[in-house]
Amino acid sequence: MELPAELRVFGWDSGLKIMLDNLLRNAVVHGHQPGEPPRVRVRLRARGGSAVLTVADEGPGVPAGEREAVFGRFHHRPGSPGSGLGLTLVAQQAALHRGTVTLGEVPGGPGARFEVRLPLVSDEEPTLRLPARRDWISRGG
Repeated sequence: MELPAELRVFGWDSGLKIMLDNLLRNAVVHGHQPGEPPRVRVRLRARGGSAVLTVADEGPGVPAGEREAVFGRFHHRPGSPGSGLGLTLVAQQAALHRGTVTLGEVPGGPGARFEVRLPLVSDEEPTLRLPARRDWISRGG
């Protein structure tokens, strides 16, 4: 695991946790060869004004023509133990946090490599404070 001391992004901690939990769960469930334990590499770094999170595994990977489909609701491989919503939630949270998620190959080996990019926020930017009440999202007007 490779992590810098601090990177600031626009975010909601619960949403970021949902995103990371689902990326890691996906890597553990699907990211290994038969009879082998999962091997997952996590990296977080700053690049070009973004925080870049990569989660790479050593599983069978996803063919190029199917990579966009994995983010669709209820999409999963035959026999998969999941509901097909985990990566949908990853894509949703990336978008809600003003970012993107892509799926590619692991350079030099088998596996899948997810990359989440979220814009960095400077110390000078104001912090958004949401209303303390919990009905703010459902209240009309």
